[in-house]
Amino acid sequence: MFQNTNRRDFLKQGAALSTAFWVGHQTGYTAPKSPLEKINFACIGVGGKGNSDSSSAAQHGNVVAICDIDQLNLKKKAADRSFSNAKQYMDYRDMLEELQTDIDAVTVSTPDHNHAAASLMAMKMAHV
Repeated sequence: MFQNTNRRDFLKQGAALSTAFWVGHQTGYTAPKSPLEKINFACIGVGGKGNSDSSSAAQHGNVVAICDIDQLNLKKKAADRSFSNAKQYMDYRDMLEELQTDIDAVTVSTPDHNHAAASLMAMKMAHV
């Protein structure tokens, strides 16, 4: 987190983190998971740009589910060793409803006309 920073940036980041901690402590907020745990990702759209987005997610956490309307894209991604344990879905709504307690973050790499609907559903899950 503090890699390749100068002293001024280090102090700014430290001050921001301590302020966030203080606010959280005062309001009774507690983090849902330990910061040391890996993030569980669900990836909506794994072909095209979704291929690189989901691969990036796999480098930074656990991909627990992948979703694509195109079975060819889905099977190709599932064949990758990093995604072999990820559940496969063709409908993101089914995926989000079924796994809402197992997902920490969602990548949405779909065409523009469907991006908002998938993103909104994922964001609303955080408040359930």
